[in-house]
Amino acid sequence: MIYLISLLTGAAFFCAINFLTLLLSRARTEGKVYSALLKNTQGAGKGSFVLSAIVKRADDFGVLLAKIKHEKFKKFVSDIDDLLKASGAKYQSFNAHQIIALEIFAAFAGAIFCMFFISTNPVTVLIVGGFSFALPYISLKEAAKKRRAAILKQLPDAADLLSVMLDAGLDFFGALGKVSEILKGELSDEMKAASAKIGLGTDRKTALLELGQNCRIEQALFFVKTINMALESGSGMADTLKRLAARIRKEREAAAQKKAQEAPVKILIPLILFIFPTIFIVIFGPIAINLVQTGGF
Repeated sequence: MIYLISLLTGAAFFCAINFLTLLLSRARTEGKVYSALLKNTQGAGKGSFVLSAIVKRADDFGVLLAKIKHEKFKKFVSDIDDLLKASGAKYQSFNAHQIIALEIFAAFAGAIFCMFFISTNPVTVLIVGGFSFALPYISLKEAAKKRRAAILKQLPDAADLLSVMLDAGLDFFGALGKVSEILKGELSDEMKAASAKIGLGTDRKTALLELGQNCRIEQALFFVKTINMALESGSGMADTLKRLAARIRKEREAAAQKKAQEAPVKILIPLILFIFPTIFIVIFGPIAINLVQTGGF
């Protein structure tokens, strides 16, 4: 029962911190324009006094954290910065020190919740506080992972659409704008941003390279580098894009096969820890109870 309560409490905290992080990301952009090239996220709404207060405290505390010069802390900050960039526009108004401040707030909130509703045991309080501290980081890491997966899923389709439009007679950057309107998702947003940069006068090669870097996956970077090479050499762009799409699909298929081969090994841990003990309790529990009651032992 204690383990079940702990599991449910952890799940509730994860959902609460994830929801709070999303609301805070909206509150950060409320009434502000951060970039002419990125679509502004929807505001958290009027009357978001609590969220604004949390953001303000995170800002103030983040300034203090920025003064820490320890090497391991700097590495942790760098890792969070990479995750923020990989998580997309929703989190680009944050910086790493503000996320760490939110982690500290979450740790205090988790410790207080534990003392009031679970246990006042110092070890339990520390465990719940540490788990709560990690929740914003876990939430951010999951957001970055989902964004990368969404971009990788759309990449071969985008290459195919570009090749079809090039075969139909459009130039590459006109086709890029059309594809960004057809597709919906993270890759489409990056394509729109690249088209906007080119429209504002940014060098085409630089804009495409930034598109690949913002996606934060190797396939996207290879995609734009290959396109830049094809643009420079004047080779057939449509055929190049078709080959790229086929290669990305093969890599994705190989990754899926690798995960399928690893699944039997990974499933052993939950099987041994959770499923086998439950089966043994269901099968041998009544027998043991009967033996105890009848004095069979």
